Amino acid sequence: SLMVMDIVLFSRKKNSDPENALELGAIQEDGTLAPISAWTLESAFSESSGSDAIEFLVDEEDRFPGLTSDDVIIHTLLDESLISYGSRQVGGGKGPGNPHGEESELLYYVDRSVIEEEALEGFSKVKVVINPELEILW
Repeated sequence: SLMVMDIVLFSRKKNSDPENALELGAIQEDGTLAPISAWTLESAFSESSGSDAIEFLVDEEDRFPGLTSDDVIIHTLLDESLISYGSRQVGGGKGPGNPHGEESELLYYVDRSVIEEEALEGFSKVKVVINPELEILW
């Protein structure tokens, strides 16, 4: 059974995607699945770190009501060796929404191989939603 923070490859049961691509998602505290998005396909870490991971997070637009087994088919749970986690302050810890920086959001680091390798049989690829607005500039 899936646990909070697990990262999965999934497809939607009512799939309007002509590409028939898989999506990345993460299990949330309430047991639903939320798609995860990136703001760039650039590596999250320097080359010297030896890790080539892309940084993802849950776009609040995609968070609620969350996806359930009625909405999606989960195809694979990503192995722990391919993922890691971090967090960042919401809004960069500035501004009226988070003036003291107490609110943070979870970051999901997924190894680039997950999106670049051949998708599971029957699927064209793993689709990555890129939203540059998710980036926080310090």
